[in-house]
Amino acid sequence: MQSHKILFLVLFFLIAGTGFGQKQMQYRIPAEELKGIYIDSDEVFQIRVQTSKIQKFKITAAVEGETFESVLVDPKQENDLWRIYIKRSIGFKAFDDKLAAHKVISIVLNIEIPENKELWVRSSLASLWAEGTFKYLNVNLMSGDCNLINYLGDGVINTLRGSIYIETSNAQVEAISRNGNNETENKSDGKYHLKLKSVDGNISVSQSQ
Repeated sequence: MQSHKILFLVLFFLIAGTGFGQKQMQYRIPAEELKGIYIDSDEVFQIRVQTSKIQKFKITAAVEGETFESVLVDPKQENDLWRIYIKRSIGFKAFDDKLAAHKVISIVLNIEIPENKELWVRSSLASLWAEGTFKYLNVNLMSGDCNLINYLGDGVINTLRGSIYIETSNAQVEAISRNGNNETENKSDGKYHLKLKSVDGNISVSQSQ
């Protein structure tokens, strides 16, 4: 498998008057030989993805909290996808559970990818916001919401407690919410196919002409 050169930049900020700080990590990788990106993390709070006419994947990870310096973003190429892992630096020791509430870490990923690529997300914590034209979207969330704006592409979305909100067009939609509200506009002859399922969340799909 051909390796890719990844551009990596780390920026540190101190927040005045607090014991907290912020770290920003930036990554760039050529996209020509990759099908898409896969985010698999239970530590990320929010994921924002937008497509554009570029030739690289671009990721900015913003980390805030008392132990922010120990958080690392670890991108690896696996099965033609750029897979994003979140891990702690070597030597990090987990704090006592009694202090957990005072040592909260917030991780936000801002991602820009080329159009017509795949996006895969699995998280027990994160909410997803995405906009643009994708080849395929596969999302599995537990507590977070999934918001798709001006979305074009096929997709499968599953949530446990989070809601699903989609603005799209020309899409066949299959939507089931066991305990939530379901307000779905469906185009039976649509070009794209969306399969949506939630246990406790609401589902809302609107389609432009």
